[in-house]
Amino acid sequence: MSGEHCHPTEGCITCGDEAVALAVLAVDEDRGLALCSDAAGRHTTVEIALVAPVRCGEALLVHAGTAIAHAPEEAVA
Repeated sequence: MSGEHCHPTEGCITCGDEAVALAVLAVDEDRGLALCSDAAGRHTTVEIALVAPVRCGEALLVHAGTAIAHAPEEAVA
């Protein structure tokens, strides 16, 4: 998935809703999950199957608990 339809500030044109940029803190490849953090430091677990592989330190656009695209690292500000 290239993420061309998702934008860190304008949202997702596929579902018409807002996607949130989160930074990846840890990855559990066996379970297909990543522990992520938003700009305020809040942590959440995110499904990553649609955008795998995922590495610690990168940014993801997340909607409804599912990563839908990779994002530029500066998107988590």
